[in-house]
Amino acid sequence: MKIRPLNHPPGFISLGCLGYLIVIALLWGGGQGVYTALKNRQPLQITVSDYIAKKPNAEWVTLKDAQLNLLEAAHKERLGKISEIFIPVRPKGESTDGPVHILLSTKDDTIVAALEDLNKSSGTMKEALNAASRHADKLFMQKDVSGLIRFGIDSDDKTRAKLAKLDMKLAPDFVIMNDGAAPSLLGSMSMLGIGVLIGFFKLRKAGKSEPATPPPPAPNLPPRA
Repeated sequence: MKIRPLNHPPGFISLGCLGYLIVIALLWGGGQGVYTALKNRQPLQITVSDYIAKKPNAEWVTLKDAQLNLLEAAHKERLGKISEIFIPVRPKGESTDGPVHILLSTKDDTIVAALEDLNKSSGTMKEALNAASRHADKLFMQKDVSGLIRFGIDSDDKTRAKLAKLDMKLAPDFVIMNDGAAPSLLGSMSMLGIGVLIGFFKLRKAGKSEPATPPPPAPNLPPRA
């Protein structure tokens, strides 16, 4: 009995190919994490104004004198629930007329709950005012925020493109900062090691599964008299 490969439809990825993609993701993500952790031993303390004036060569930052306006925020939804919020970060006291250079990506439960309540209460002016009064401390937050600036494998071009299409006054070179995130050298090294280990075994398995080269056919000799 012969075993034939399935005719995969266009765009189909076999499990073997998926394994290689996982290895690449582990190596890239782990390597980037190790680089970030070694480069950023402590968060860079900088005001929002100074960061915007000249973006520093640092990924782990604490932005001081930050002003967050929840009314300008955008959000992602999953299964009808808010899963991630992108809040513009401006220098304290700055108006909302200027471009937005920094977005804070947060999944904070209290902020998510406040935004969900604001969205549900937007039917009438009275409901909107009541919701705004309930979450007055979340609408215009002034505090220091800390996290990791997205780059490389974490940059998420699709999300950036979708955000850029919204009416958020985003600057062309805006950055997204993951709220509360910090480098993890041990976790990144573990990810890198797993990627190396899986890649080694896959390459070894691929080498063993290569079919042996068949011997050349015997020459056709003329019959003897």
